[in-house]
Amino acid sequence: MSRDSAKPVARVFDVILDPTSGNFVALSVHPALRRVVGARDIISWSPAITVRDSESLIEPSEVVRIQKVLDLHTTFMKNRVETESGKYLGRVYDFLLDVNLGALLKIMVAPNFLGIVRWNERVIPAGEIIRTEPERIIVKDDLLMERIPRPEQVMAGA
Repeated sequence: MSRDSAKPVARVFDVILDPTSGNFVALSVHPALRRVVGARDIISWSPAITVRDSESLIEPSEVVRIQKVLDLHTTFMKNRVETESGKYLGRVYDFLLDVNLGALLKIMVAPNFLGIVRWNERVIPAGEIIRTEPERIIVKDDLLMERIPRPEQVMAGA
């Protein structure tokens, strides 16, 4: 949403993170538009992402840092997650950012069927990520991951 018009200007397609630091760089809007919104142009995150104005939608090449990250061809959302030893954990379906620091805090990962049904959901702290590659995210083998309890497990414990 644009602050000046209060109208939606685009739909977010992916989050662009620097694979070496884990820092938030920009939001990628629908790929057909080939535009991004830089981190500095985001005014608020709630209830909708609000940007300064419609001019905040830019081509990635306008900001060197954004273009450098995109040139690495790493994706984040829906990317495959594996341990160092190659154990498949699932795909990223959500994440937690510290919007004040612009830093990734956690990723939510689960295997899925047709992108709809998920199981063995896990929350992986950003500190457990070793590296991000174009085809996958590698995490530590010995990580202590927090599994997300299923609703029936929560009810049984109540």
